[in-house]
Amino acid sequence: MASFPYRQDAKGDYFPVVELVISFKDKFIRTSALIDSGATTSIFRSDIAEQLGMKIEQGKEVYLSGVGGRIKGYLHRVKIEVAGKKFTCPIIFSYEYTVSLNLLGREGFFKKFVIVFDEGKKKMELR
Repeated sequence: MASFPYRQDAKGDYFPVVELVISFKDKFIRTSALIDSGATTSIFRSDIAEQLGMKIEQGKEVYLSGVGGRIKGYLHRVKIEVAGKKFTCPIIFSYEYTVSLNLLGREGFFKKFVIVFDEGKKKMELR
């Protein structure tokens, strides 16, 4: 089991954010992502893919729709390590996704853990 305190933003709001390592071929980087139970897929900013030396457009082109509209991205299967577990996870990288937090959605991530969101204590557990 691993426990992660929620991260506070500049406005004083708290979010379930986890640190992770993402790797592609022989490169890896440490980054963070919001655990988003409302998201089906994971989506990361394009700068993460670029730091890994990925050619984003070589992934499968997909379109995501949500409250904020529609954006284009490219689906890749990459290795991630979270809370001591290493596994392959489908992640969409998008030039159009420009918010500050990468998102880890349900597909490929939620089956690896039992996830407990403790809003009262502002922490999250991955079991």
